[in-house]
Amino acid sequence: MVEINSLPPGANSTAVGQSAWRRSEVSILPSAERPTAFNRLLSSNQLTYLGFAALLIAWIWRLWVNWACWGSLTIDCGRELYVAAMLARGKMLYRDVWYLYHPAAPYFNSLLFRIFGVRVEVFYIAGSLAALGSACFLYLTGIRLSARLAGWTAACVLLFEAFARQLFSFPLPYSFASVYGCLVACLFLWLLVSACQSPNIGWILGLGCAAAVAMLLKMEYGFACYSILTLLLLIRAVSQKSWIRLGKDLAAVLPGVAVCGAVAAWMISIGGLDFLLQENLATWPTSYFMRQYGKLWLISTGLDFTRDSLSGAAMNTLIFGCWLLALGVILFWKKRGGRPLMVGIVLLLTVVFLLARMGDLDSSDIIRILFFPPDMVFYVAIAAVVAGYLFLCHPHAERKLALALLFSFSTLLAFRIILRTLPMNYPIYYSGPALFSFLFLLSLAVRRLATTSLGRIRIEVGISAACLFAVAFCVFPIGPTKESREALVTQYGMVRASSPTVHNYAAALAFMHDKNSRGERVLSLPEDTSLYFFTGSEAPLRVYAFTPGMIAPGPMADKIIKSLEERPPEYLLWSNRVFPEYQAMIFGRDFDRPIGDYLRAHYHRLGLLPPHDGNAADWQVAVWERNADNAKR
Repeated sequence: MVEINSLPPGANSTAVGQSAWRRSEVSILPSAERPTAFNRLLSSNQLTYLGFAALLIAWIWRLWVNWACWGSLTIDCGRELYVAAMLARGKMLYRDVWYLYHPAAPYFNSLLFRIFGVRVEVFYIAGSLAALGSACFLYLTGIRLSARLAGWTAACVLLFEAFARQLFSFPLPYSFASVYGCLVACLFLWLLVSACQSPNIGWILGLGCAAAVAMLLKMEYGFACYSILTLLLLIRAVSQKSWIRLGKDLAAVLPGVAVCGAVAAWMISIGGLDFLLQENLATWPTSYFMRQYGKLWLISTGLDFTRDSLSGAAMNTLIFGCWLLALGVILFWKKRGGRPLMVGIVLLLTVVFLLARMGDLDSSDIIRILFFPPDMVFYVAIAAVVAGYLFLCHPHAERKLALALLFSFSTLLAFRIILRTLPMNYPIYYSGPALFSFLFLLSLAVRRLATTSLGRIRIEVGISAACLFAVAFCVFPIGPTKESREALVTQYGMVRASSPTVHNYAAALAFMHDKNSRGERVLSLPEDTSLYFFTGSEAPLRVYAFTPGMIAPGPMADKIIKSLEERPPEYLLWSNRVFPEYQAMIFGRDFDRPIGDYLRAHYHRLGLLPPHDGNAADWQVAVWERNADNAKR
């Protein structure tokens, strides 16, 4: 590894810096960590393609086994379908259709609808390809870092997670901004590692474009990408002592920044800054949603620093630390006698005792703590600090720079799940780079401690197998299987759900079709936006979902009531959707009360829509009709 400590008299710093970048070795691993026979075999093109083929097989298998079992008819997914369909019809985002994230994902999806037709299967394929692309870039990053098995394992884990039969999936997600954001983040990670190994300006151009797309998708992805990109540009300029280098790098990045600026100006021009931030972008830090429910939302996703959360994280760390020490003692302590075995047994008994103290754990929780620790992002954050310090001690070492930026980006991206990294639910869109970083750390430790190549290979394969087993054990049982679900077939595609939900939803769709054919409009409350999508109808209001915090009191709520007065819908379909996650259960009573009071004053309840199969725990909907005296007015 070439390090620049001083320049010869009269030497040009830029030329010497670029020369150092070109002369440095492709692998960022020190000689003691460079692969031996097994990894040299893995680095061949044949086995590289074999790794991609294995990922492709896993992707096809997960896609086929869980086809159409993703998402939720009631929650969030309908928003993604409906907004893209409205944009495909020529509506304008924010002005005509309310939306809470940045505009790239809905406009891209509307383009897909224009090209391939308005069908839910278009989303299935788009989300599935995004999952496959994310996995491939994680694997490519592992190849770049000579940590092929860690990269492949993280990629395979992502594919296992992406096709879970639930709301948080890739084919029909709660938010396509998160799906595409994950893809762009994995691409950014690969470009970042490549840029640390090469002075080629093309890598910086790619990073600038990826960061711009990330910002146009969702704020947290854009913030993580631009923060690390800025840091990289400063390091490149300082290490080469060249303002010219900084100028060239900025020239490669500024086009993406200009595009983001132009899009932001367009967004503000629609209705002003307050209209954008208070009546659309609900996840903006100053929005009503974030002020009223943001703390609960962030805690539910893992950004929780309460005493109970920190004590739980400390216990998890203690258990995982003892578990690692026990394995390390048993596998790597080479002194003769029974002492290593006894120490390992004591540590394992400590793990058992601590797990027993946490008596509410089931088998899946124990497996996750041992093989997929929920605090892994925190461990990666510590590694980022250590790697940053080592880089400052040797500021021209590319290996240390790559590691510092790798761990820093993974931490920034996944900061919101720092104490709750699970192989399911919300964290799956952010945890890919962090999981790769964590596995890479374990791989580096094994390479330092193992005395033989065969022993190192066995341990690394064991780590990979344990991680895959833990994820499969936790993820595969989630949600009813395809065989136990019933298909809801519409002209806009097919989804699978429980029999009661399908029967009740089919009745709601038939009701809306009938009323729309008579020129009568139906408003769905408080959510269930997919009813509009699967009937091909337009919501009576710009705002189509009434979830906690989405309607800001004041001008936004007043506009909705005014719209209801000026052009009221003839019917309401009011479902039994509740919101315990926000500690606000019922729409119109626990939140958005002025709108609920207005609707109850101007509509009367006819009763549950037949067949109302199942029980109160299943999805059911009541029909409300506008009062006759109000209709005459």
